[in-house]
Amino acid sequence: MKIENIIQTGWSCYQNKVASGLLAPENEKMMQLQISQILQSLSTIFEYHARESIKILLEVPVVIKEDVFRSIDIVISHSIDNNITNYPIEIKCFRLKTREGKAFRGAQNLGMYDYWEDIENIENYAKLENYATGYQLTLTDDPYYVDTAHKGPQVRVYSTYRNRSKVTGILEKSIANRSGKIEIVGEYIMSGWANIKDFFFICQKYTGK
Repeated sequence: MKIENIIQTGWSCYQNKVASGLLAPENEKMMQLQISQILQSLSTIFEYHARESIKILLEVPVVIKEDVFRSIDIVISHSIDNNITNYPIEIKCFRLKTREGKAFRGAQNLGMYDYWEDIENIENYAKLENYATGYQLTLTDDPYYVDTAHKGPQVRVYSTYRNRSKVTGILEKSIANRSGKIEIVGEYIMSGWANIKDFFFICQKYTGK
């Protein structure tokens, strides 16, 4: 519960800072650093015991199955009395325009695929030793991800439309240079999109083992 409070509080702070213009993530790397700084500030507040430690780690390498390697965007490592539990966080930042603001990014079909691949990843992280609840945090200022009823053959499968519900099982459709197959154990809905000023935000959580 403590780490969930840190993540939910940090995510709420981040949403409002971005929406108000105090933070301006231009890409995923900037978003990662900004969120980790907020989580780091909160972690010291939530350490209540002399033998307790809450660390914020970036790009943590793991092997999820056989020779499949991943780097987790952010890990909150909670240690108390030498018992360690890790909470993985994957993030996505889908900006409407390029860093210079002169052109539209496009490739939303790949972005939506990558979103669900993050969900698949946090489910796999939960199976690892000393790992627990996983989170996926996404922001975008591109309403196509949120407010469009995606009907094309690719985007229909990997849609992040706010009215989509009960996403689970196998999502399979060939798509550019991606594997074209994602396997999801949990069940997810997209109604959690929050619209704050010019941005949309969503948090997904996986607790299963």
